[in-house]
Amino acid sequence: MSTKPQLVLHIGTMKSGTTYLQNGLLSRTEELESTNWLYPMKFAPARGAINHERACYGLVGNHIPWVDATTQKQMQPLWEKLSNEISNTNQNVLLSAEALAAMLEDGIELLLESLPERDIRIVITARDLARVLPSSWQQSVRNGRPFGYQEYFERIKRAAELPVRESVGSNFWRSYNLTEVINRWQKFFDLGKITFVTVPQSQNSDSLWKRFITAINLPIDPAEPKFNDKQAHTAITWPEAEVLNELNQKWAKQLKTKKNRNQIRRRIVQEGFQARSERGRTIGLTQAWLEFAHSWADQDVAGLVELGVRIHGDINDLRVDPQLLPVEPCSAAEIAEARAVADRFLNRIRMQSVANLFGITKRHR
Repeated sequence: MSTKPQLVLHIGTMKSGTTYLQNGLLSRTEELESTNWLYPMKFAPARGAINHERACYGLVGNHIPWVDATTQKQMQPLWEKLSNEISNTNQNVLLSAEALAAMLEDGIELLLESLPERDIRIVITARDLARVLPSSWQQSVRNGRPFGYQEYFERIKRAAELPVRESVGSNFWRSYNLTEVINRWQKFFDLGKITFVTVPQSQNSDSLWKRFITAINLPIDPAEPKFNDKQAHTAITWPEAEVLNELNQKWAKQLKTKKNRNQIRRRIVQEGFQARSERGRTIGLTQAWLEFAHSWADQDVAGLVELGVRIHGDINDLRVDPQLLPVEPCSAAEIAEARAVADRFLNRIRMQSVANLFGITKRHR
């Protein structure tokens, strides 16, 4: 057994409860330190950071499909601070950055060469595709990408027909071909140092939090963390996603800056959509895409069984629930209701911009 301190890399995957787990770890930093574990966050800006994603961008950003050279350069100081924080402790260290699951071998090698000398272990969390696929589309829309429901899934389907490293416009399978992810990391680690944690389906009695801390052997309270509304990750509904996608396509032809678009989109969600009492249906899978999810999930489970990777939880949680039914796309009327909310909000922003331009302030009587 190694006498070196451990360094556990939680590498995602995205949409597998990572925000929940990271907020949980952040809320237990003092308890972790009292048991000789460090969730290092001194590097982080004062607002918003709950994980090590952006710091990792500063080192391996060019190996992550959605990180550009400008972002990588901006994040380099964060990586340097995080690396120093790890080097200056004798405690066991836990890092969490879901983007790392999307890296190919060159990125993995660079990361491992840059980490301090430790007993490194890998933890991967994953959930079934029937939940991942709708969630990934709504996240794509929230991130400003201009792909509608059908186009988004068509891109994923085309990508599934090619090797992972041959991108056809979608890098989805670099993270979600779970067998392939393990195969890439296994080139640098013995399989015994890789642990796989499945996200429970609704009928399971145990929790993701308990599975996760058990997999790492963290000696902390197994009670699930509690979060406020700001910490919870609130999804958008299907009609809301369609409206944001319309705006993404429109804004792509205009001269609005990316920062400006992101700010407006976030405000529409937080101050407009989330204030509605009736927000429309959740995003689901139509018949064709539900069949696709079943087929791919079964293939991946078979691959994981053949690999013999250590599983915490039930591997069948990665299969699509056989009782899950296909859905019909949301109606034009549902989209119109959400569009009206966004339009009212955008009009208010325009009026405020005009008022600011001419120095008009609201008078109080």
